[in-house]
Amino acid sequence: MKLLDLFSGIGGFHKGFEQAGFKFDYVGFSDTDSFANAVYKLKYKEAVELGDIKLIRPKRDLPNHINILSGGFPCQSFSQAGGRKGFKDARGTLFFEIARILRHYIRAGKPIDCFLLENVKGLLSHDNGRTFAVIYRVLTDLGYTVESQLFNTSIVLPQNRERIYIVGYFGGGCGSKIFPLGKSSKKLNKRSAKVGLNKIGNIDQKGHNSLWGRVYDSKGLSSTINSEGGGLGAKTGLYKIENKKKIRISEPNKKGYADAYEGDTINLERVNSETRRGRVGKQKAQTIDTVMHQVTMQKTGIRRLTPVECNRLQGFPDDWNEEGLINNKIVKISDSQRYKQAGNAVTVPIVQLIAAKIKKEIF
Repeated sequence: MKLLDLFSGIGGFHKGFEQAGFKFDYVGFSDTDSFANAVYKLKYKEAVELGDIKLIRPKRDLPNHINILSGGFPCQSFSQAGGRKGFKDARGTLFFEIARILRHYIRAGKPIDCFLLENVKGLLSHDNGRTFAVIYRVLTDLGYTVESQLFNTSIVLPQNRERIYIVGYFGGGCGSKIFPLGKSSKKLNKRSAKVGLNKIGNIDQKGHNSLWGRVYDSKGLSSTINSEGGGLGAKTGLYKIENKKKIRISEPNKKGYADAYEGDTINLERVNSETRRGRVGKQKAQTIDTVMHQVTMQKTGIRRLTPVECNRLQGFPDDWNEEGLINNKIVKISDSQRYKQAGNAVTVPIVQLIAAKIKKEIF
C-alpha cells in the first residue's frame, strides 16, 4: 500500500490509518511547516519528504500508483477567523493542487483508489454553499464517488471540534460505502459522555497513553499561569473568582455570565468582545487552536492547557511532538510550535474510525 499524505502536519492522517490496520510500503508527505516536517521525519523515518505541494510533479516525484491520498487542506480561508475569503485567498486555492495530482493519475490510467480530506465546518456554508459545491463538482467530474460527513471530536475525546471529512473512491456505485457512521458515533458518544476534560488520560504503569484513564496527575503539568498580577484574564476583567469551586465568566447571555467549575475550560480569545458566547467548555475543551487561548479550571485556580493535554485532546501520544529531526539531528520542539501543531492537526481517532470503514469497504 502506498500513501500520499498532503498538508501532512505531524502525521495525524498517517497515524490514524496505521491504527486502523493499514501498512504502507511507501509514504510521501508534503507540508511547508519546517517544524511539523521535523516531527514527521522523526516519527516516520522511511517517509519521503516532498516539499511544497505546488512543486510536486507526480511523474518525477511520485510512484506510478498511489492507493490512498490524504489531506487536511488549509482551512483558514473558509473559517470565520481567517476572513472567509475562500478561493480568493491563495490558501483556499490549494485544493486545486489536490485535484491536479488526482487528475495526473487518472490520465496515466492508474487512478488513486481513495482519498480522505478534512476541513472546517465553515467550508459547508462558505459563499452560501457554492464553495463546497465547486469542490464536490471537481472531484466527481474526475470520476470519483464522493461522500462527506461532519464529525465532532467530542464523540471520541473531550474536545468540541467540528470538522467535515470528505471521502472519495474511484468509479461509481450504488449507495454509500463509508458514510454515515451514525451507529459508531452513538456508541462513542455514550462512552465519551463519561469522560471530562480532567479525565483525558494519564500514563499507566506500562507507559501507555490511556485515553479513558483516570484524572490527571499533577506531575509533568505546568502550574497555574499567574504572571502580571493574577494570570490570564486578570487585566481584562473577563472573570472573577466567586469561591474556590467556581469562576464567574462575563458572557453576553441572559444571566450576563457563565460559571466555570473544576474540569471546565475557559476560552480567552478576543477577551474584549462583548458578543462572544460559549467561553466556558463544560468538562471538555473547545476547539484547540494554534495559539492556545484556553485555560482549565482547577482546585487552585486556572492554568493554561499544556502541550501534552493538547496532544491527548487530538488523540496523539504525550511525547509525539516533543522532538523533531532537523539536519539529521534530534532537536526539541518548542511549546509554541507544539500548540500550533496540535491546533492544525486532525483528530487521530476520527481518522482511525473512517479509515477502518475504508479498509473494510474499499480495500
